[in-house]
Amino acid sequence: MVLWTLVAILAVIIYVASNYFHSYWLRRNVPQKNPSFLVGTIGELFRGKKGIGEEFYDIYNQCKGQKVTGLYFLYRPALLVNDPEIVQNVMIKDFSSFHDRGVFCDEEVDPLPANLFSLEGQKWRDLRVKLSPVFTSGKLKGMFPTIRSSSKTLENYMMKNINNGTNTFDMRDLMARFTTNIISSVAFGIENDCINDRENIFRKMGMKIFETDFKQSLKFMANFLMPSILSFFKIKITFDEVEEFFMSIARQTIDHREKSKENERKDFMQLMIQLKNQGYLSVDKDDENDQNEKQFDTQKMTFTQLVSQSFLFFTAGFETSSSTTNFCLFEITKNSEVQKKVHEELDKVFKSCDINEVTYEMLNELKYLDFCIDEALRKYPIVPILNRECTKEYEIPDSDMTIEKGTPIIIPVLGLQRDPEIYDEPMKFIPERFLNSSNGNAKLKGVTYSPFGTGPHNCIGERMGKLQTKIGLATVLSKFKFEFVDKSYMSKEIDFDPKQFVLTPKQKIEYRALIR
Repeated sequence: MVLWTLVAILAVIIYVASNYFHSYWLRRNVPQKNPSFLVGTIGELFRGKKGIGEEFYDIYNQCKGQKVTGLYFLYRPALLVNDPEIVQNVMIKDFSSFHDRGVFCDEEVDPLPANLFSLEGQKWRDLRVKLSPVFTSGKLKGMFPTIRSSSKTLENYMMKNINNGTNTFDMRDLMARFTTNIISSVAFGIENDCINDRENIFRKMGMKIFETDFKQSLKFMANFLMPSILSFFKIKITFDEVEEFFMSIARQTIDHREKSKENERKDFMQLMIQLKNQGYLSVDKDDENDQNEKQFDTQKMTFTQLVSQSFLFFTAGFETSSSTTNFCLFEITKNSEVQKKVHEELDKVFKSCDINEVTYEMLNELKYLDFCIDEALRKYPIVPILNRECTKEYEIPDSDMTIEKGTPIIIPVLGLQRDPEIYDEPMKFIPERFLNSSNGNAKLKGVTYSPFGTGPHNCIGERMGKLQTKIGLATVLSKFKFEFVDKSYMSKEIDFDPKQFVLTPKQKIEYRALIR
């Protein structure tokens, strides 16, 4: 009898405590999504039924009309920002109050993720200034021959298969191998062939990074929702074999180049070595003037910092670019008129030249292909949400609502970019949206178009990512016309993999490539 009484009292205490914690936003005059017991407002995410992008996309649509919506990650209060003006404040105008992402970062416990994405405060600022010159158009132009060589390998691979009687391709896998080939070469200076060799070690490591077994999924979720747990228990996210591989390959490359005095190769690794040895980057004549202000911080980069930035470049470079390429190719294949326009533009710009003869300047002339990529990034933002942390108490303008320091902030990129009140017919693929302002140039809509983020924390590698996507699409579409093997995809939308943080197709989609 006493035991049951104690159980009943404990149950009442838990119930009262739960209701109290889950009324945090109501007590602060902020509308909230009704939470569920224990899991808060993201039950579908915890149950693995939705990915993080779809979860917040649905919440955004359920809470239309609210400028902000209070959420709960278990019992941790978080805030979803739905209003573009407040998004503008968080990301740009009042950046000083939201300058961190609020994710786990411990350089001692897990050195590879301690990069530009995760670092906070002054460490982030110093590194951002140091790395900004890496991605100027002059530096990318210098890397272009290395990037272009992978394109020729891709073209030869497809031609060989077609000539041998196989014209169906899993383009998602093929483009992942293509971007891995580029990134492994540019980021680590390793010439390999991920396109022909499915067992290539870089491809294996790339797949390992995004492995989504139960344990790893919990770590990723904790990093986003409850990073204090990882910090308290000093839990490492990166697999040991991944860390050992990238540390080893970087050390080998650096040792080889410094011993042989090889410094002519224009790639990311050489720039990182320059930062390690002299603390700043030399200015190229092709770099834009506004990107080459004198760097007053000449502190040299450590070996571990070098590897962590190269790891970020590799991780972000192959997965985001391959997914964008895949989504864009899906829509181009689905829309025959769009594919026809892309072919006409490629024929006009490339004429009859070989892909090895294509120049950086020629690629920049492909304006309609640019529109297609921009529209694919609108409909399928690879990073479907942006997260920030309130770094000092903040009063939301023209309201009586206050955000406490330490509160996670969620920007629902997928929701904003598919909102019919912002974009006409958002589920239609319309590259012409980006043609000019009279046609509703989406880039003029500011923070409602931010597939690479916006403000001081925007993606530093945006140019590189789009360059990879563009040359990948230009390579395959200049030589082939694409059809779906399963014709039902002409009227289908892509389902997303709920296990992945980034937007990734759930299903395998096969394409038939026809030589033009």
